[in-house]
Amino acid sequence: MASLSLRQFLEYIRAFNAKVYQKQHSFYHPDVRLVIPDPEVGTLVGSAGIMNHYAVLHATAEETVVPMLVMIDQGHIFFVMETYFRYVQATDHAVHGHKAQAGDVIKVTVWALYDMDGGKMKHITCNGFNHEFLGKVDVNQRIHESWSRADSTVKRCWGSASLL
Repeated sequence: MASLSLRQFLEYIRAFNAKVYQKQHSFYHPDVRLVIPDPEVGTLVGSAGIMNHYAVLHATAEETVVPMLVMIDQGHIFFVMETYFRYVQATDHAVHGHKAQAGDVIKVTVWALYDMDGGKMKHITCNGFNHEFLGKVDVNQRIHESWSRADSTVKRCWGSASLL
């Protein structure tokens, strides 16, 4: 039932953003399930299911998660994020059914509930607030704008390291 500290959770987000998959997946329970809010995706089962999904996604898009708010109790983590997908190649199958050209950006605002088991993420349920096709914008500027609105405790625990 034990949970992670805020610093530990943010290390997981850092690993996700840096595509350090071994470290990212070390936070997962062996029976992890990840429910994605995109109806084209659904539920990913196990570390392999998560890896297979993101390998395909990250071949076409650079993804950056901006942690906006994190709340932790004994066995759960509630997380609000603004996620940016900058497409590096054209696709008819971008997130949430969008079509994208190289350089296009899509912003997705999501909340997620992490159910913990033995200090590991066992069931992750993501729900979308909003998804927005932004087109060809300066994604770094958008990321910095999101970060400017992030919870002050999250920013303090993140430290001086860049989100990018």
